[in-house]
Amino acid sequence: MSSDSDILSHFTSLDELIQVIYQGSSRFVIISSVDDASWTVHVGLTGTEGRWWQGRWTEKDVKNTVGSKVSSFLLESFVEKMADTFIKGEISIGDWSYAKGADIELVLGTSAKTPIRVPLTELPPSEAAAFAVKVFAEIALQAQSRRCRLHPTTSAAYEPDIPRAHISRRSPSPEPVMRTKHSSPPRTKGKDKAKAKATPEVESTASETQYKRKAEEAEEQIEALKAELQKAKRKQDAIMTSPSKLLPLPKTKVAAVTRPKGASLANPTKKARKYQALEFESDEE
Repeated sequence: MSSDSDILSHFTSLDELIQVIYQGSSRFVIISSVDDASWTVHVGLTGTEGRWWQGRWTEKDVKNTVGSKVSSFLLESFVEKMADTFIKGEISIGDWSYAKGADIELVLGTSAKTPIRVPLTELPPSEAAAFAVKVFAEIALQAQSRRCRLHPTTSAAYEPDIPRAHISRRSPSPEPVMRTKHSSPPRTKGKDKAKAKATPEVESTASETQYKRKAEEAEEQIEALKAELQKAKRKQDAIMTSPSKLLPLPKTKVAAVTRPKGASLANPTKKARKYQALEFESDEE
């Protein structure tokens, strides 16, 4: 393990931490701080009494808790776990009692198997007041960076005011606007305000006119569709009332053309050619 002078240097994770816890109807403020000599916790009870308690771990207490042969890595892991427990609010006041001089303790890790316990001793009123003033002095010093406001705001970070002489050297004054004969005179504020008031009304009127126009177009389309449907329905009803229109038309018979006897098949107007068989004489004659 590290030397005694280096043990508390591993407790920086517990320095400058503050937490609020509720236990029953009581509310406690817990402040954790670390210096070269010890790790110290202050517990304050809010209300009309304003009581404060103090607990402290020295190098001896650290060795009694984690052992004298633990490595620096394990010691840092142990301290970081304690800080994480503090931030999550897993803290309670053990053996709490309103009685003066009661033995109470700060418990870190309420859900852990082996929580860390730090005995608390109540401070006298003068020491409690001195500690409270010390805390408020630190808060006042930090508030100077945000224009001395007690609580940080969501606005941009404080920027100190720049003297006007410095601003005038960097940013020259704007040049005057040159007016010609044809340039229109500047508008008055009253006209600008009237225009600003009239603009929303004009926009609303235009939007209403546009909506009416679209509604009328939609109605015209609906009426046209209705007319087409009625026309088609009338045609269908007419067909259904006269079934004869559904039957196919009878085919007309074409009279056969009489072909004169002996007429040519290719050209009926001409006579067909007749062919006479050829006869050959025999050799015997």
